[in-house]
Amino acid sequence: MADLNINIGDTMPESKRIHVSLVWRYERLALDWLVRRVPASVTPDMLTAFGTFGSAVTLVGYGLTWVSPAFLWLASFGLFIHWLGDSLDGNLARHRKIERPRYGYFLDQTVDVVGNLLIALGMAISPFVRAEVALFALAGYHMLSIYVFVRAYVSREFHVAVFNSGPTEIRLMIVAMNMLILVFGAASFDLLGMQVSWCDIAMSLLGLGFMVAFANLVFVYAKELRQADEDARAGF
Repeated sequence: MADLNINIGDTMPESKRIHVSLVWRYERLALDWLVRRVPASVTPDMLTAFGTFGSAVTLVGYGLTWVSPAFLWLASFGLFIHWLGDSLDGNLARHRKIERPRYGYFLDQTVDVVGNLLIALGMAISPFVRAEVALFALAGYHMLSIYVFVRAYVSREFHVAVFNSGPTEIRLMIVAMNMLILVFGAASFDLLGMQVSWCDIAMSLLGLGFMVAFANLVFVYAKELRQADEDARAGF
């Protein structure tokens, strides 16, 4: 069953935050431990900025892989910083009981767009993923994000994860790709006249998966809403 928490600072006002994903329970334990140890001088806004800084570190790390693939460690470390800032900001606000629901929701979701773009651009400028493939995956991810945001407005349910995967799982997949590149490399080969790597194929499938999930979710939820509106109009 999903964990439902009312009055969450980084979601819309009076909405339920629904989070059920592959690593959520372990992530929850880590965040509960960390949030109690954040220095009093650190604010939620500082953590939001810290998360964006992490995405910039990832961008730089990927760019430096032209010098040496070893800089993939820096790119992965940037993803860890991004997770830390992005996950702790709202949790810290709730822990200190200083939630600002509308401001927190607005800031968190808009800043996330910048962070996601920096990470995708990092992959795009690396020698491992074609630029169009990285941006295709980003487009698919943002399609799912738009679905989540619109549904939060319509139903007052903020689904952090869909199909048991959320931002943390996506970061872990990217880190896993980085580690596999370090171990096995990412040699290019010819596919339909284009030079691609296994990373290109993996990211293309990920982006396609995002888009298929988006189409399925929109179709199912639109059908539910139409039926609910028709029932309400009929007085059921």
